[in-house]
Amino acid sequence: MKPSANSNASQRVAMETVNERQRAYYDQTNGGSVSALNGVATNLWRVLRQRAAATISEEARAIPYDIHRKWLGDLSNKTVLDLGCGTGTALTEHLATTAGTYHAIDLSEAQVGVLRERFGHLPNTAFIAGDFLSHTFPEGGYDVIYAHSVLHHFRYMTPLLDRLEEVLAPGGRIITFDPAQAWAPARGFRALFRPFQTDAEWEFPFGHAELDLIEGRFDVSDRIGVYGQAKWAWVLGMIRPAWGKKFGDRWFRQDFERGYVRTQFRKCLVVSYLLQRRGEEGMA
Repeated sequence: MKPSANSNASQRVAMETVNERQRAYYDQTNGGSVSALNGVATNLWRVLRQRAAATISEEARAIPYDIHRKWLGDLSNKTVLDLGCGTGTALTEHLATTAGTYHAIDLSEAQVGVLRERFGHLPNTAFIAGDFLSHTFPEGGYDVIYAHSVLHHFRYMTPLLDRLEEVLAPGGRIITFDPAQAWAPARGFRALFRPFQTDAEWEFPFGHAELDLIEGRFDVSDRIGVYGQAKWAWVLGMIRPAWGKKFGDRWFRQDFERGYVRTQFRKCLVVSYLLQRRGEEGMA
């Protein structure tokens, strides 16, 4: 059953309230570092995640971003929104320097300020500290919305998807990249960790229900998973980094070479979509 307008409105208000606390958090730290703001369990997870991520080289980790570049295409006449930009992603420089118009938005003024210092001298750029859900963010008509590790920060998907459609130009595209927990062991681990998680109020990795909502709402032009077979290198890396590094790049590349990233999409630890509105042709 589709949520009512009143339900959507109340969910949106609830998320905006949480976003105020999220803003205060990210004004003081980022989502990947050990911090005095975090509890012991969250800081331990950050350390383990850093050990795991180190099992894959930067060269190999660039593979999904090369795919994103192909999805983006020629941006010279496009208006691009870098949603939840933080201090920048692997493609922020590419977006800012090649787009016809580039806007970056994040809750945190401290993090947006980093990008403003780097790219504020470029023409046709804007750096916005604010809440994407809020009506105080009036922008729209975006040909591309690039949402890197952002959408899973919203508890309620329907008002978020509504908002994305509101600001997307006809024929526009959305590129997403988010952690997932559709794979049962990942879901079990996160369930054990969640009661001790400092940022649990705004961390909702996608399960089957969220993936179904996205795929039911938009046309999926393409999709890839990341850390399929390579997730086992993460597990090894948490135990002993040298073990993970022995297999990490090999398994990561094989995921793409053998098509695992598409055939076993929901068993991957990260999922990425290229989306457009139902029934619309993509950008020229």
